[in-house]
Amino acid sequence: MSWYALSVKSGEEHVAKRWIEKHIGEESMYCMIPKRLVPERKHGIMVNVERALFPGYVFIETKMSFSTYYKLKENPYLLKFLNYLNNRDKHCHRLMNVSSRGEAAYAEEDYFKRIPADEISTVLLLLNDQDMIDYSKICIQDMGVIVQSGPLKGLERHIKKIDKHKRRAKVLLSLMGTEKLIDFGIEIISENRSGALHA
Repeated sequence: MSWYALSVKSGEEHVAKRWIEKHIGEESMYCMIPKRLVPERKHGIMVNVERALFPGYVFIETKMSFSTYYKLKENPYLLKFLNYLNNRDKHCHRLMNVSSRGEAAYAEEDYFKRIPADEISTVLLLLNDQDMIDYSKICIQDMGVIVQSGPLKGLERHIKKIDKHKRRAKVLLSLMGTEKLIDFGIEIISENRSGALHA
């Protein structure tokens, strides 16, 4: 089973996910919308808000086939199935087999580009069992940031900036070959002078 990304109408990630679970079923496909918990100030009060990690995308884990692909295409909320292999990709695809006649042969799932394992594994490590990225507790020191606990522990190299006022860390994530800075919620538990990562 591999992971794939579906581009859906913005704001309709959850209805797209429900359609998949109803029409395809959870037995053959796991569907998720990664979320993050971030602090936001509303009416002068800091509150916890859930935001999509990648707005406009739904992620599925399945053994892809043409029948599954065409079933997914029936989803009225789907805009496109990202990374469908084109003819040039097929010639370069590293999982290509060669048939007994010496012709290029592919399994059905080889016609669809998966999310690279190292990229999706980083995302999965951040998530709890509700597909949510919770707050990380951090210490700010002269040498940089140390994560004491939470999803960012061990991933300090991905933290590019700390905004103390907004209680957020800007984290660089890569997905499908594109790097993006994403705000994650943090709790600062100690600070020893301001460092280069401060906002």
